[in-house]
Amino acid sequence: MTAVRDIQEMDNPERLRYFRVIDQLRGFGINEDLPLPQIVVVGDQSSGKSSLLEGLTGLSFPIASDLCTRFATQIVLHRTPGGKALVKASIVPGPSSLDDEAQKRRLLEFDMQMDADELSGSKFAWVLDEAAEYMGLPNSDGQDIENLTKRFSDDILRIEISGPDQHHLSVVDVPGLFHNPTKYQTREDLSVIRRLIETYTTDARTIILAVMDARNNLANQEVFKMARAADPAGIRTVGIITKCDALQSGDENGVLNIAQNNVEHLQHGWFVVRNRSTKEIQEGVTILERHENERRFFQQVPWNALPKDRVGVKALKPFLGQLLYEHIRREFPALVKEIEDLYRETQRKVEALGASRQTAAEQRQYLTRLANRYQRNVEDSLRGNYAADLDTKSQLKLRMHLRDLADQFEKDLRSKGHTFPFQQPDGSVDTDYLDQDVEPGVQDIMGWIHERYRDARGAELPGTVNPTLLINLFRQQTVQWEQIAGDYLEQVFQLVTEYSQLESCRTEEDKTIRASLESLILSRIESTKVSARGQLIDLLHDERGGILQTVNHYFAETLEKIRQERVIARVQALGLQDGQCQTIDLGKLTSAIHLSNEDQAVNDIHDVLKAYYKVAIKRFGDYVVVSVVERLMGDQGALKFFSSEHIGGLSDLQLAEMAAESYTTSAARVELEHRCQRYREALHVAKSV
Repeated sequence: MTAVRDIQEMDNPERLRYFRVIDQLRGFGINEDLPLPQIVVVGDQSSGKSSLLEGLTGLSFPIASDLCTRFATQIVLHRTPGGKALVKASIVPGPSSLDDEAQKRRLLEFDMQMDADELSGSKFAWVLDEAAEYMGLPNSDGQDIENLTKRFSDDILRIEISGPDQHHLSVVDVPGLFHNPTKYQTREDLSVIRRLIETYTTDARTIILAVMDARNNLANQEVFKMARAADPAGIRTVGIITKCDALQSGDENGVLNIAQNNVEHLQHGWFVVRNRSTKEIQEGVTILERHENERRFFQQVPWNALPKDRVGVKALKPFLGQLLYEHIRREFPALVKEIEDLYRETQRKVEALGASRQTAAEQRQYLTRLANRYQRNVEDSLRGNYAADLDTKSQLKLRMHLRDLADQFEKDLRSKGHTFPFQQPDGSVDTDYLDQDVEPGVQDIMGWIHERYRDARGAELPGTVNPTLLINLFRQQTVQWEQIAGDYLEQVFQLVTEYSQLESCRTEEDKTIRASLESLILSRIESTKVSARGQLIDLLHDERGGILQTVNHYFAETLEKIRQERVIARVQALGLQDGQCQTIDLGKLTSAIHLSNEDQAVNDIHDVLKAYYKVAIKRFGDYVVVSVVERLMGDQGALKFFSSEHIGGLSDLQLAEMAAESYTTSAARVELEHRCQRYREALHVAKSV
């Protein structure tokens, strides 16, 4: 390969800094995410694009270039201090390959490195053939391509040349447009090429070198229509006329008119070049000889009428250098901002993944932080410290709903917990035990007690009560307690289940860990259900299964009050009123106070049963709320057990089962962190300008 020794004309101290930064950004892979300023060569097939690229870069393109340009070739030049000039070839997968993971991996495996001196015309042709094979395209070995399903590719061959004689520059050669489909290139192929050209030309950071064959009519050059559509103002387009030496005598004036910007007006005007012909390539004409031949050609009539700064590659190079420099300066602030935006967005994605969870220590730390967050939220919900933005009836207001359920339980137990409503001394229904769903007077407790009293008579003396009668009556009177308490407990578990699911969503964003947390807590809820139901059964047995007993003085006081009210009611039935002076008939008074032995026994049974029921129902209700339900909310309950202490007791295997990152998450984290690093370094370089 002939070194590019005269390309230094594109350099000066002012431009070199920007070119070097763009080159470094490309080294960071920023061009994979954002378009960077570059030059793209577009034109019809056989218009001389590759030869022009050869003149600009010094790369000796092979003669059989019709097959080489079935994919885009990006040539990136780097100036490096001292040492040998090196070449690296790789493939950048295009949009169609990105959808095929196997093909994408295969393309990324393409990696060739060599000394620049080795990259002769034949060696370059071999590199192109190898790249074509990786892309699934025909190469230059003469194979029949008529029946191939793929003849063009949107993959990109990237040739990086670095050395002390190089310049910081990026130039791309894309496949040429053709007009008439043949058996070798179809309309589908044309669509692929159009899309590829449009991808480059519509990029605001691309300078378009629109190439036309001097022998073809400009009106037929479709590439200029595409360039004009992509760049209406013409601020990124430079016209290039090739093959001027192949014109028939007498046709020069039309080309000169175009070159003088009189036909298709471009803001940056036109250049004319003379490239190596096929015969010259076959005869071994070097790149340096090519430049000399071009110089002599444009000194001839009529080409010497054109301005010297508009003819030949020697004039085109410094012009492109200045144009690219100005273009970079204009685009640079927006480019830096876009890199900053990418960096912030990538950081946000990394943060959304949460802390790394690849090792057991990281998993334990992650779950410990999660448990602490979860515990704080549960404690606040149980204490009634609610977030201000919660809805009025949000299930996250746990204590409020627990209070509502407890109030309803107390109401149901009081109004529906008895089999028969107790009576007042005057025979009316005691409204404290009145069930709104049952009509008053339908259930007569005195008749029921009287019937059970007669059924329970044994060896006891007349007027006395069988000791087991009160136990049996109380057991029958409280038969509804189990159902009411059981329903209350189920409602509590339903509330806790719904709360735990909402709390898991509020506490943890990672769906996998959240699912594990929900599963763990739901499993705990199910196990505590069994324990709570067992506690309730024990409590019911203590209240209803054994003897009746209490040390609560409220029982004796209530019973004394009920008996006193009953005597007063009998006396008042005689017409006697408290505070009145009247004659008393002691016989009637005695008859009113004293009842038959059986009636007296029934009344006593009712009053004792009522007094004890009042004590027992309050005790039972409190025990269910405090000893059963509130125990569920304690440290070993269904909600609070997930704590830092619990995490500390998990084995490495248990930690991994709950918190280990999936392969997808781990791979995404590595990729995102790598991107963050690249963007951070790129920003540091970009802001140094």
